[in-house]
Amino acid sequence: MNIKQAQELSGVNAENIRFYEKQGLLTPARNKQNDYRKYTPEDIAVLKRIRALRMLDMPLPQIKAVLEGKEPVGVAAERQKERLEARSRELDAAIALCREVAEAPSLESLDVDTLLAKMDDPAHSAGLFRGWVDDYRRVALAEHEKRFTFLPDEAVTTPQEFTAALLAYADQEGKDIVITKESMYPEFTLDGIEYTAMRNYTAVRGCPVASIACEVAHPEDFVPADIPRGKRRLMRLLHYLWVPAALLLLILLPRLELFATWEGWVLLVGLVTAVGVSSFRSWLLFYNEKHK
Repeated sequence: MNIKQAQELSGVNAENIRFYEKQGLLTPARNKQNDYRKYTPEDIAVLKRIRALRMLDMPLPQIKAVLEGKEPVGVAAERQKERLEARSRELDAAIALCREVAEAPSLESLDVDTLLAKMDDPAHSAGLFRGWVDDYRRVALAEHEKRFTFLPDEAVTTPQEFTAALLAYADQEGKDIVITKESMYPEFTLDGIEYTAMRNYTAVRGCPVASIACEVAHPEDFVPADIPRGKRRLMRLLHYLWVPAALLLLILLPRLELFATWEGWVLLVGLVTAVGVSSFRSWLLFYNEKHK
């Protein structure tokens, strides 16, 4: 059966199915004629088990350990119960603070010092932000796995030279590579993951230097699908934009008086444009160089 049928029978959407495959929780067979995935009743059973354990909010590494028989499901459930109980206590503390704020007759009457002291308590703040930080780390790791660049040793002007550059990279990094389409926009698998590649050029002291950018063929496989889409977008923006945003602040804050005139606003637009173009160029040519 295909992925649409697997989705209907298991109740797991296609995006999550691909994500679970990428995480190694599911390994469907492939059709030898077209390389499409073929799902069996056993795969559907595995998806239903994953779905049930995810509804308990069990972490994926622990679910994988259960599926592989490395951890009994009873032990995993007990550990998850303890985590949920700890989280419940953290949420109870946050709810109590909300109740305290809600009972204040006005903002001026709120005992802000006491409230801040409670919120700054490590026992309280750690629980609220630990989950967000863990999710951000997963999103950042996915972004680094989705795309990488490297500088070839030789010029890349023909499909054969492109293939040689990819083979040399894989040999240097100790990765298994299979070229599935030889061209100036080749397709290949790296450690079993499907990628496409393109060649870009940049100038170093006036000399053109080739840079090869490789991207996964199915980026949805690298999306932490259990993180809400809006939250993922916010984390991706933070991942890519915090450096240029910090640079802009450092440049602009000492010169706030400039924005009292239209010339200042023109300067602001110019700076934002320059930083944006520079950031995009760096991302295109050098992001995650050598897959590190």
